Amino acid sequence: MVDQLAIELDGFPTAIRPMQAVTAEAPFSSDEYLFEVKWDGLRCVLFVDWDGHVRLQDRGLTDLTDILPELHDLRRQVPSGAVLDGELVVTDDQGRPDSQALRRRLQGGAGRAHTVPLAYLAFDALHLNGRSLLRQPLHKRRARLERAVTTGGRLFVPYHIDTQGVELYEACLDRGLEGVMAKHRDSTYVPGQRSPFWLKVKAVKSDDFVVIGSTPSDYHEPFGALLVAYYEMGRLVPCGAVRGGYDEDAAVAIARRLAEVRVDACPLTPAPVVVAPVIWYRPELVISIRYSDWAPDGTLRFPIFNSLRPEMHPTECVRLRPRVVLAGRIPPGTAVHDLTRFPF
Repeated sequence: MVDQLAIELDGFPTAIRPMQAVTAEAPFSSDEYLFEVKWDGLRCVLFVDWDGHVRLQDRGLTDLTDILPELHDLRRQVPSGAVLDGELVVTDDQGRPDSQALRRRLQGGAGRAHTVPLAYLAFDALHLNGRSLLRQPLHKRRARLERAVTTGGRLFVPYHIDTQGVELYEACLDRGLEGVMAKHRDSTYVPGQRSPFWLKVKAVKSDDFVVIGSTPSDYHEPFGALLVAYYEMGRLVPCGAVRGGYDEDAAVAIARRLAEVRVDACPLTPAPVVVAPVIWYRPELVISIRYSDWAPDGTLRFPIFNSLRPEMHPTECVRLRPRVVLAGRIPPGTAVHDLTRFPF
């Protein structure tokens, strides 16, 4: 496998896997970090080539350009020779991210471009004017990003706040948002890797899991519960069954994909002893699940289906152990709720 970082440092890239964060155990405040809202969107890298052509890729390197024609005009707001990291977001009527509406927009293709308002939130600059910024500290990349792009329409640079991570977390709780991203001011950008200098503090727990089986349906639904697992030390570890949260479109899409990956043998090693019928699948379908917590036996408490994750590779589904961060002093009387209001 070609070293991706070398590709980006040697010239204008054709593909970049986004840098990932690790999980923090609790909200914290620190003057060493920048804090921003964790919007519940689809991670997407935006390329503007030297000829002004716009390309968009998700974290799995799938090209989304053709199904997002409403973003092609971003070349008027982003200089040529630029690569931005950000995410695609669709909101509900309260201005909160709506992951189900985003999924329907992407599945609908270019034909739904003008029926579902979609925006791109750019929170990092990886290349500007053809020059790599990967080795520059985050606070410099953010400053250059804010100077280089023109916000408005379908492109925004979300605000961040210095030091006051606890207050922003509380504001996200009030608004029902996913949580907070805490990024070290001096962090460089390492494509495709999970960095301890970027931390996600979730107000609502959600993670990605791979589907390994399902139970038969007792009704006219295409499946019963989905059996899910994650990878640990290269081995699949089962972690429970997901029974709710599917709308009709999601259930149909899941059933169609499951029919393609059905197998006779259990993908777990060793195979568990089962006392009820189970349909097994190759571990290829990844779904996002919201849940309340992990139970002592290693299963998910109250798991609910959130969305399909076609851009995720199954081996990326790992159990993220929280990283403990000591909280700094919380400045009193800070207003941060404006950061939780989507500008679109």
